[in-house]
Amino acid sequence: MTLIDQLAKFDLKTIQFDSVQQSYREAGAGKVLVLLHGISSGSGSWVKQLQDLSHHFHVIAWDAPGYGQSDRLAVEHPNAKDYARRLKGMLDGLGLSKVILVGHSLGAMQAAAFNALYPDVVEALVIANVAQGYKGFGTQKQQDVFEKRPKMLQSLGTSGMAQSRGPHLVAHASADVLELIEVVMQNIHLDGFTDASYLLAYDSIQSYLNPKQQNIYVVKGMADGITPPQDIQALADQFQLKKCYEIEEAGHLSYLDQAAQFNQILLSLN
Repeated sequence: MTLIDQLAKFDLKTIQFDSVQQSYREAGAGKVLVLLHGISSGSGSWVKQLQDLSHHFHVIAWDAPGYGQSDRLAVEHPNAKDYARRLKGMLDGLGLSKVILVGHSLGAMQAAAFNALYPDVVEALVIANVAQGYKGFGTQKQQDVFEKRPKMLQSLGTSGMAQSRGPHLVAHASADVLELIEVVMQNIHLDGFTDASYLLAYDSIQSYLNPKQQNIYVVKGMADGITPPQDIQALADQFQLKKCYEIEEAGHLSYLDQAAQFNQILLSLN
């Protein structure tokens, strides 16, 4: 069964709250596991977690604001706390008060902000292949980061962007994986992508971490050329995050590239 066939088993759902619509996929029952995707992804990229971890958790994978069928954030210049507040609204709407929160890439920044704002909700925080953000960098660098991805989407379209970027996201670029990446990228919209690019350019995960947080687990993909493992280790060292896992032969999308190893880390938290 292909990844696309597996994904078809997990319908996209929507919930309305605070005059907005939010889309997500879910499976399973038990302790709640919430999955936040990165800037060039979506809820469907977590198919191997929805498939395999739903035997152990109530798995929820959201589409970030402006992705999938999720309404865009109302603020013009969002920071990670704005994404965190949207997530809190979704969890409240679903009646969920305690979660294990997993953030991948730019989703790690959003997850860290959620943990900073709502520590009582987060049983454990997993930040994987962290996109740390460019807050504090020079003005020109921030502008370049902000403009890069929306320009790429406008120039190439979602299929062209998937074909261009997909092979760089994984160490094992099988046809099955690349097809899933392209299908997931079909749900990227320019407004949400632009907002997420602003977040990446002008905020940073360092704003939401401190060494006193004891419930944080870090994941590095040792073949990740986008958020290199040495950069992730430097972040872990800076904030004394000692629970740091290495996944060998995993590229940036570690949870798709080496799903069995990634899932085993999450199972150890159950």
